[in-house]
Amino acid sequence: MIEVDDAGNGCPILGEVFAARRMETGEQAAVYVPLPSETSLKTSKEEYIMSLLTQLNVPKDEAVLLCRGNTLNGFERQLQHKGFDVKRGKISEETDKIAENFFMERLYDIGFPQDLSLSNREYREFYQMVKIWYISLYHGNKNLFKSERKRNVKTRGYMHNPVYHFPNVLRELFY
Repeated sequence: MIEVDDAGNGCPILGEVFAARRMETGEQAAVYVPLPSETSLKTSKEEYIMSLLTQLNVPKDEAVLLCRGNTLNGFERQLQHKGFDVKRGKISEETDKIAENFFMERLYDIGFPQDLSLSNREYREFYQMVKIWYISLYHGNKNLFKSERKRNVKTRGYMHNPVYHFPNVLRELFY
């Protein structure tokens, strides 16, 4: 059976990561799906995820277990249309860790402090920390916010937000 999980869907910056693992052998693959602002390619999310199954040589009769989140709804329909045996359910901790670690690598690649990481599955608190870091300390030239609405937080200037009024305090927290 192949498990497919995602990571980074709730993060305010960067694209998503998808990981696949063959449970019987531990064979695995992961892919980063970039934001439209990060690439000129017109590859769909489903095509990126399908590349995982191709890398693992998944035959149509092998069961594919997708995580329960709605981010894979379109992919589920695509697999069913192609004749794959698709199920939805709880993903193993091993596959979850593969996806989360791959997403953390993407964060570290853009300069996020390597001594900070997700703990105890506290996604909301972690993603808030990522957002504060991005707004106050990210110096890259790409817009990595997932939506135009969120991007405006960085480009509008000072707002009623402690991130803008006390950036030195935040630098002390992160470094």
